[in-house]
Amino acid sequence: MKKYLFILLLLCRALSLRAQQVEISGNAPRYAGETLKVKTTDNYFSLTEITLAECTVAANGDFYFVFDLSSPRVTWLYLGVFKARLCTEPGMRYIVELPPRTDKTQEEAESAFFETVPIYLQVLSTTDKDGRIVLAQSEVNNLLVRFDAVYNPVYSQLAEDVMRQRMVYPDSLAKALLRQFLPSGNPYFDSYVTYRCGLLYYVGRTTNVKRLSNDYFSGKPILQENEAYMELFNLTYRDYFMYFGRTQEGRAIYPVVNERKNFGELKQLLAQDGVLAGDSLLELVIMKNLFDEFYSNRFSRQSLLSLIDSLITRTSVAAYRQMGAQIREKITKLLRGYAPPAFSLYNQDRELVSPESYKGKYVYLMFCTTQNYVCLSQYELLKEIYRTHSKWLKIVVIAVDEHFEDMFEFRRKSGYLWDFLHYAHQPGVLEAYDIRTFPAYFLIDPEGKLLLSPAPEAGEIEQRLYFELSNKGLWDEYAKKGWIDRTRLQKRLEEGTPPYFSY
Repeated sequence: MKKYLFILLLLCRALSLRAQQVEISGNAPRYAGETLKVKTTDNYFSLTEITLAECTVAANGDFYFVFDLSSPRVTWLYLGVFKARLCTEPGMRYIVELPPRTDKTQEEAESAFFETVPIYLQVLSTTDKDGRIVLAQSEVNNLLVRFDAVYNPVYSQLAEDVMRQRMVYPDSLAKALLRQFLPSGNPYFDSYVTYRCGLLYYVGRTTNVKRLSNDYFSGKPILQENEAYMELFNLTYRDYFMYFGRTQEGRAIYPVVNERKNFGELKQLLAQDGVLAGDSLLELVIMKNLFDEFYSNRFSRQSLLSLIDSLITRTSVAAYRQMGAQIREKITKLLRGYAPPAFSLYNQDRELVSPESYKGKYVYLMFCTTQNYVCLSQYELLKEIYRTHSKWLKIVVIAVDEHFEDMFEFRRKSGYLWDFLHYAHQPGVLEAYDIRTFPAYFLIDPEGKLLLSPAPEAGEIEQRLYFELSNKGLWDEYAKKGWIDRTRLQKRLEEGTPPYFSY
């Protein structure tokens, strides 16, 4: 009987850890007809955003989202100029009020540097899965708003004092905050407060990294979905490989990573440091540094990729496998020799087009608008390239115009014959290609792999293509097919136009 009771308790615990539904609803007539999405950060290393739910606001302003969560997470809606935050907990139902509608201007929408204004959504009521009302004073969003209102000025003043080399006392500041806000009875909020106070010690520079690691991470629960935990984690273990590599025992990290690419040996080596107690913490620190080091010049990129693959296949933590896969996608998506981020966009003929549509030919991919002056000048340069190379080179412009009709009319009136695709069907394509300014260019080879990322502008790409064809032995083949004008090339060479060899 005891055996069956034990099994029943295990089953109940397993069920309690499963995802539970979250509901968000409200009424916002000014947003009628808008499709809104609830998003969250799924990986605080690669900053991967995922959509948890979406809905189109009804004509009367009603909106309703439902999605599953297994643990509390900060979510948000992009609402024009606002990034409206809401901390959601499994099993809860929220009725919220959206902020007054404030759309981005065309200039703001086109700017890769525009930053949304962070705000908290106003929570009108919260009920649990049994319909019981959660009191406002204990509701997690109200707790977060109250804490941030006190904490943010304290943090800002401390950072300024450190910068101006004044005496600082982060210990007294942290203890005062802990006394004021803990315990609250809400586990997510209590952890949030704890790690925000830990950040004061980091900024105040009165505690070394090893002490922070021991006090806040070693032997503690892993909270990879708590933003305060992950912010302090990222700061505490930043450049950990580099600093460990300066120690006597840590020097071996370079041959372990660059030469042997051995994940098990790397774990054994780092475990000698004594700071990273617990296999889960050790793997999380390794994952962060494999990602960060990819953008330094201290380790071989191919070796780092190999170790990321090993982590994905060998870790026993399911969440780490997903995080590792997201990191791998992030660092390879714009890497030469890898497939570029996929997209599915409508062209000028209102046909859905993807990178697969252009396989077998070189693709010169350009992100631009039909109003930007620099883009307009580039279009004129592309006319000659299109006229002479269209049999083997596809020119594709992803137009970031407010409306599809703007792009359509521009192409019709200009007479440009290459493909124009409108970004609106998949606006995330700008983030996927890391577009920060217009114009931006990429060159894709006939196998559908990135050849140049970024690629030269229109005035230089032709010379780079000549070099590429010669290097791959395609020059004679394309010339025999009549795809290349030898006379034109010879004239350009006689005029002294140098070949473009830069990567």
